[in-house]
Amino acid sequence: MADRAASAIWHGNLFDGSGTVSALSSGLFTDAGVTWASRTEAPGGKTSPEELLAAAHAACFCMAFSNELSTRGIPRRGWT
Repeated sequence: MADRAASAIWHGNLFDGSGTVSALSSGLFTDAGVTWASRTEAPGGKTSPEELLAAAHAACFCMAFSNELSTRGIPRRGWT
């Protein structure tokens, strides 16, 4: 079974505070900034929980769709 870990740190109140998120098991990103404004307004170079979930969902969909195409014998040529 694969073991995955991430961390989140938050400082301050909801509207004026800020925090970071890190992908601990992969090390792909460390201390990526997150704020309330990055969730509800312009991202300003920061991420949001919704963006991270959207990326995870998109990756799962692509994997499942690729598997479905290959099990139906559709050649890989032409899809990325």
